[in-house]
Amino acid sequence: MSKVKTNNLLTPAQAAKDLGISVATLRKYSLIVERTTDNSKYFERNSQNNRLYTQKNIEDFKEMVKLSHGPKMTLETSAAQIYPVAEENKQAEVKQDDEISKMQTTIAKLESENKKNALTIKELQDELTDAQKSKEQLQVELDTLKQQAKEKIENTGSEKDENIKERVNEKVNDDKKGHWWNRFMG
Repeated sequence: MSKVKTNNLLTPAQAAKDLGISVATLRKYSLIVERTTDNSKYFERNSQNNRLYTQKNIEDFKEMVKLSHGPKMTLETSAAQIYPVAEENKQAEVKQDDEISKMQTTIAKLESENKKNALTIKELQDELTDAQKSKEQLQVELDTLKQQAKEKIENTGSEKDENIKERVNEKVNDDKKGHWWNRFMG
């Protein structure tokens, strides 16, 4: 491999030399970081798919090794302290999954309520249509009754007029005959 730095990126051999470790050990460290971060593309790669390292990566590796020498520490646990991205991502994913689940539940409830509301609206529209039809029928009946009442009043008025005429004629005829006592007195 060439010892040329590309855009401040170090080849595995250069990075291993800076760290004072073998390329195989560097590969092991890199795999631990990729597992910890849950990102297999954590490190940039060249056209031959070899990992390339920044100066920051080298410093993080030194810190990871230093922390791993502490009591009850491993490279994995020290990597988790330096690269907490995977744990944060997992927590964020769990939180996001919970929120998605809650939203899906809310959506399902809202869809159910919408269906119920649509059914209620349909029933109310049907009732309104029935009420309008009943109103129209009652209006027709009312108009018919008004017409009948009007005709009856007109007919009753005519009958009364005829009754009055008959009574007047009877009276006139009675007057011609005179009162009953006139017949006896006269």
